[in-house]
Amino acid sequence: MKRMAFLKSCASGICSCTAFGLLSQESARAQSGQTNAATDPEKDELKWKLNAAQIRFAKLLQILNQNLDDPVKQKILQQLGADCAQSYGELAAKYKGNLRGFLDYISTKWVEKAEYDEKAGAIRIIDKAKQCTCPLVKPDVASKDFCNCTLGWQKAIYSVVAGRPVEAEIEESILRGGSRCVFRIRFSVSV
Repeated sequence: MKRMAFLKSCASGICSCTAFGLLSQESARAQSGQTNAATDPEKDELKWKLNAAQIRFAKLLQILNQNLDDPVKQKILQQLGADCAQSYGELAAKYKGNLRGFLDYISTKWVEKAEYDEKAGAIRIIDKAKQCTCPLVKPDVASKDFCNCTLGWQKAIYSVVAGRPVEAEIEESILRGGSRCVFRIRFSVSV
C-alpha cells in the first residue's frame, strides 16, 4: 500500500486506533485487578457519602458559629480534636518521655520539619501536607474555625508524649489561607 492510500484509509480510523489503545489500557488494568473508579458503583457511593458528610460537617460548623460564643466553640472543637487524638494513643504512649524519638518518627510520616528548642520548651511543627488532611474537611466549604480541632489534637498528643500539659497555637494554616500548616507547642519548662 502506498503512503497516501494508507493515510486515507487510516485517517478515518485515527479515533479507532486511539480507542483501541484506550481499550487495551482498560483491559490491562482489569486483568491486573485495577478498575476504573468512574464505573465502580461502590467507590462512587463512598465518594458521594464522603462529599455529603463533608458538606454536612461544614454546615454544622456554620451553625456553631451562629449560635455559640467563640470560647465555647473553641472548647468544643478542641475537645473533638483531643478525642480524635485518642485513636493515636498507642503511638503517643510508645514515645512517652521520648520527645525527640516522637519527633523523629513523625518526621518520617507527616511532618516536613520539627524544630525543638529544649531550652525554650517549644516545638515548631511544619506539616508536609499541602491540603488539610482531615477527612471531614471539604476545602472550599470548611470553616477556618475548624483548625481549633487540630489544636486539640496537638495538645492531646504532645501532652501524652511530654507527660504533662502543653499549649498549642497555629502559626499558619491551609484553611486560614496559608500554604501549609505550622504549629507551635509550648511546655511550661523544658522537656
